[in-house]
Amino acid sequence: MRSIRLNILTRIVILGLLGLTTTEARAAEPSSPVDPFDELSLARGLWQRSAELAAGREQLIEADANRRRAYLLPNPTLNGSWSTVPVGRRNPPEIGFWQVPNYNVQIAELLEIGKRGPRQRAAEAATMRARHELADIYRQAFFTILEMLADQAEAVIRGAVLQRLVGDSAEGLRLQRARAQRGDVAGLDVDRLEVEHLRLQSSVAEAASVREAAIARCTQLLGLPCPRFGNDEQAQRFLSQADLAPPTPQALDQRPDIQALGARVAQANAEHVLAARQKIPDPTLSLGYQRDQFVASGNQGNSVNVAVSIPLPVFDHGQVAAARADKARELATSTRQTLLANAAAMVDLARKRIVLLMQRAGTLDGEAIPRARGVFERMEAAARRGGAALQDVLLARRALEELQLDRVTIAAERFRVIVDGRRAAGLLPPVPTNTADPTTVP
Repeated sequence: MRSIRLNILTRIVILGLLGLTTTEARAAEPSSPVDPFDELSLARGLWQRSAELAAGREQLIEADANRRRAYLLPNPTLNGSWSTVPVGRRNPPEIGFWQVPNYNVQIAELLEIGKRGPRQRAAEAATMRARHELADIYRQAFFTILEMLADQAEAVIRGAVLQRLVGDSAEGLRLQRARAQRGDVAGLDVDRLEVEHLRLQSSVAEAASVREAAIARCTQLLGLPCPRFGNDEQAQRFLSQADLAPPTPQALDQRPDIQALGARVAQANAEHVLAARQKIPDPTLSLGYQRDQFVASGNQGNSVNVAVSIPLPVFDHGQVAAARADKARELATSTRQTLLANAAAMVDLARKRIVLLMQRAGTLDGEAIPRARGVFERMEAAARRGGAALQDVLLARRALEELQLDRVTIAAERFRVIVDGRRAAGLLPPVPTNTADPTTVP
């Protein structure tokens, strides 16, 4: 029995040291420049520092470069030739070698017919699509950060609830030890209470571990030190501030991924027109100058030549590219319609879940928790007088603990449901882009 109590005391000391170390490390940690209660601050920090947006920015830079390239004219081609180079015996024989060859310089330019307009429209749509896809990456990351903050807030509140229970347990343990020394209760009952006390301390340490894990994930995604909730009041205020406003159909159309699919439809339409116009051949016009040295034969010494080269679109006249554009348009159109219907259904489902969660919360706050607290307080008072068994006190405390933790879980679940609804509706702060150059960070 003595060894059991020594082991229990040793574990209590270790847990206490771990808690002290965590508190000191938390005090030494710098505060975050991001305010969790200011979504604009979260959005600005995410947009400026998150590495998750790098791939989307790279695609936007590439698409914007292709867009600007589509407005440039094709480069002209410069050709030069040295012709009529005499080999062997010359005619007439008295002609010098350098009096025979001629020199030709020619410049050629491709003239596109009916293709620059659709190519430019396709490039504009592709750039808009890349911009919306970057905004969608930002949308997903923003709501993921809110979920991580909710995980942290839930852990903070759970830790506070459990810490209060630990305080009550410590006081009850002290009284039971005093009664055991007088012989009023058995030592085995005290050992049971010590085990229960250690269980609560372990739950407090687990809540602290969950909190730090959520902060680590948030920091990795945000690219900045994740904001911390200093106490359970701040955490409760964060979880209770969220709300889900009913979105309009126009708001659903503005969701970045849905807008990206709309841009993909426009891009496919332009690509189809471009492919259909491959039937129109694009001539290449060339203009040249020739300097002929062989004037002894009656050749013209200086001359200008004009030529036109016309490709014949006999085998490939854009039929494959047109079919690909049609399939891409059909896929983007059907996917967009599916996302719109799914977004409206998800928002409606989220609102129903919120109502159910609020009903559960009202039942816990108004009936279950007050009654459980009253039962526990009466059982604990009776146990101190010797009128109730210790096992009944532990059961009453555990019932109160589970109800209080259920209330914390409901608050966090309500917040996550609201986040899911806002994600489906696209209700978030706008992307803080630089209007002069959307590919850069403001």
